[in-house]
Amino acid sequence: MIDEMNQAIEMRDAFDRIEESYEFMLAYAAQGRKRETAEGAGESQIRQYLKRFRGALDDLETALQGEVGGPHGAAFRERFLADLAVVRAVLQILLAQPSITSDMIDNTNGLIAMRSLLTDLFFTDQVVLPPR
Repeated sequence: MIDEMNQAIEMRDAFDRIEESYEFMLAYAAQGRKRETAEGAGESQIRQYLKRFRGALDDLETALQGEVGGPHGAAFRERFLADLAVVRAVLQILLAQPSITSDMIDNTNGLIAMRSLLTDLFFTDQVVLPPR
């Protein structure tokens, strides 16, 4: 039972980081930026949030190696991991760009894989994991 609770805590922490990053992505998409700008001498906020998102995906993938969803959850876990892999690849493509525009993020937000991943998170949080 403790392992299940620790797994739920780890997964919900990753969910929170993904949701926070996605909310920033929505705001960035609405700004109409034609080019990315860094804050001070560091990297831009959009890059920071995309990296945070990617790190949360890595943590979530590790947590999904356990038996999420019980004995009936294998097909769901496979789909969840596939969505996660596509979104991770999308983030890598974005991070490889010399400048990230609002249009790029807007199109990313609209990807079916992104929406599928977010729905996977919500379903897992509300149905699969133990209640908060």
